[in-house]
Amino acid sequence: MRAFKAPTMTELHTGLCETIANSPKEKLDVVTSVDVQVHNVVAEAASMEWDFDLKDMWLTRARWAMMVRQYLEPEDLIAWLNKTANMVGWQGRGISMMRTKVVKPRGGGTHGNKETRRWGSCMLGISYKALPAPQISLYSRTSYLGYLAGMDITVAWMCGRYLAEMLGKDIEDFKFVWFNEAMQYHNFKSLAYFLNHRDEEKRVMYRHLLCSHEDLMSPEEKQRVLDAPALFYSRKWIQKALAEDARGDTLGDISYNTYRRIKRRFHTEVMGYEYAQEREGWSKYKKGPKEGDQREFFKAYQPLPHVPIGELDFTPLGLPSIARVGGLEYDGEASAPAEEELDDVEE
Repeated sequence: MRAFKAPTMTELHTGLCETIANSPKEKLDVVTSVDVQVHNVVAEAASMEWDFDLKDMWLTRARWAMMVRQYLEPEDLIAWLNKTANMVGWQGRGISMMRTKVVKPRGGGTHGNKETRRWGSCMLGISYKALPAPQISLYSRTSYLGYLAGMDITVAWMCGRYLAEMLGKDIEDFKFVWFNEAMQYHNFKSLAYFLNHRDEEKRVMYRHLLCSHEDLMSPEEKQRVLDAPALFYSRKWIQKALAEDARGDTLGDISYNTYRRIKRRFHTEVMGYEYAQEREGWSKYKKGPKEGDQREFFKAYQPLPHVPIGELDFTPLGLPSIARVGGLEYDGEASAPAEEELDDVEE
């Protein structure tokens, strides 16, 4: 079992990301060219103080709406909030558990996507207990550090925030515990953690380690990359992307849509929007009567807006905004708004 502790959720998330991203092979449970993993993790934050911006992980407000609809049933959430607030409260006994929805597999063909979530939902449940201290717990099958993990724990944080409002308390007074069977760092989906790091000094350092030509790296820097599989394979993905750009490949030349999506983010968020526009291009029909003809044009992504978690809530589920929840009596009625345009979201 791996145990991690931190004063706040913010420090816990950063610490977990830094640990797995910089761990040597012998301290990892799984190492492949696609990801590295650490298993049987229990992570605890003394306070649910949580500072997170979706842009930091190349995520969007639409991705948040999609995730909460995937995992939370509005009626179940409302019932859990009511039961928890009324029967457990700030000092009552009992552990109030809410199971998440079963998320169906997706993908498996369109634009070269592979089937995802074939092994089941990533988040399994969220619970609250008041004794010996108020605590929100998240139970996960797995999570991608440096990518969707920040969104996963934001779901748990938001449950706690709504509950705290109902109890007239501060969310920072809650503890947070995360039980996770397999924490992963994906070697290209999680690139945003390195390349968009909120700490400027670390952002410059990671961009140098991953993006610079090896002739510009010191022997110590090269050894650091060799010693950490997540750094080593992330650098390989970045160098592959840069080599493709240098020889004039466009977005249309990519057959694997997940890789294309991350590369579009990399182009805009790291290299700049003008650089990204120069890599736009058409995909072509590969066989049949239209072989060689233009099929679909892939444009550069626009720069992502900042979306701090303080701007999020459960309104995509039909619940009231966080500002209105304090004195509201839930009646079990919830309706989802219309679907947003989801351009590039996937698990």
